[in-house]
Amino acid sequence: MARDLEWRKKEPSLKEVQAKYSDLPKSWILKADIQRRGLNYTKAAIEKIDPNIHVVNSDAGSGFRNNLDYVPEGLIWKDGSYLVANFDFDENSVREPYTIDVVDDKIVVTDEGEVLEEVLGYWEKPDFYNKLASNGEPLNKYITSRPQRLDINVNRYCHFWDKPGDGCKYCPLTPTYNSQGCKQEQYEHKYIREAFAEALKQKGRFTHVMLTGGSILSGKELLDDELESYIAILKILGEFFTTDRFPSQLIATAFNERQLERLRNETKLMTYTPDIEVLNAEKFDWICHGKSREIGYEEWKRRIYKAVDIFGKGNVSSGMVLGVELATPNGFKSEDEAFDAIITEAEEIISHGVALAANIWRPAPKSVLQGQKSPSLDYFVKVYREFDRLQRKYCPNPYTDDFRRCGAHIGLDLMRTY
Repeated sequence: MARDLEWRKKEPSLKEVQAKYSDLPKSWILKADIQRRGLNYTKAAIEKIDPNIHVVNSDAGSGFRNNLDYVPEGLIWKDGSYLVANFDFDENSVREPYTIDVVDDKIVVTDEGEVLEEVLGYWEKPDFYNKLASNGEPLNKYITSRPQRLDINVNRYCHFWDKPGDGCKYCPLTPTYNSQGCKQEQYEHKYIREAFAEALKQKGRFTHVMLTGGSILSGKELLDDELESYIAILKILGEFFTTDRFPSQLIATAFNERQLERLRNETKLMTYTPDIEVLNAEKFDWICHGKSREIGYEEWKRRIYKAVDIFGKGNVSSGMVLGVELATPNGFKSEDEAFDAIITEAEEIISHGVALAANIWRPAPKSVLQGQKSPSLDYFVKVYREFDRLQRKYCPNPYTDDFRRCGAHIGLDLMRTY
């Protein structure tokens, strides 16, 4: 879809949405819109990068991006929160992105030349990024980081894509993997161990470690091989801790009870996140057809609830790609219809003691839905506001997750106030 030059006239502006939801921080609403529209960087903003200090896009090696532009991996907001800022840059994006510029020697967010917000700075590299594994490769090839956490991508390919039409339509992970000619789905564990050991030497930098990866469907039972992959890595990480659990999160496919019991009993994992992604059975079946066919929407929810029984309240969360439920041609036909449907589902999930996070859907290059138009800013803010009300009502309390400073799930920044 080509850019509609009149798009600003067809939806509420940033300032109109900020005025409408005056109970929410203006800077937070701006962050939401940045994730919706994306970012560009001026030459002056790029020159503020010190490659010896700051993390740039090419350092992180994410399978979700299609370029290695020399731009900051993320921004530090003035309130101390973070913002993932390494978007793919699409000259044909439906809406014009915001611009990061420098004015009076300060890094600022601008739109149509107007300065909207000052940014405190760019994310800084952890110490281990400047070091090499025993095979001569950079350690950050095996473990990456945000300012507060370590990230391990255990499997770089999702096997739901093995059958045409089964891959999640919003996701660029496997298409990007294929387009780059990658062959190695998983890295050797010894190099992950080396990277983790080196990362832990930097005292006070990290609060937890997150593991994730593409789904693996093989095994004696569906997902058994995926489970084994995670257990193997978690056992390696667990060797560095003398406690029964260590601050950790696994974002994975929805395992059954037997698999969850193994995950709980054989590792020191603290929190588990089986992202449901789409909060409607019909839209889930269309957008995440492989997950729907192999597991099913209602069964996915049931497994999330069983995870609460096994890991305990406060240790289970789930996530969604907010806005993709309005994708064409089979999504909801209006934002009001979508809002009513997903809030009902969200309340059911949260009422079971499950914290619910949401990423803003920004159609990614190489995804099936690339080039589509995401919903209005008003829609995202309205949904996030209601999610926050439900989290306050049911208090799932995922204190160990520290997603209040995640940088991606900006809706949960609101939880920093309680």
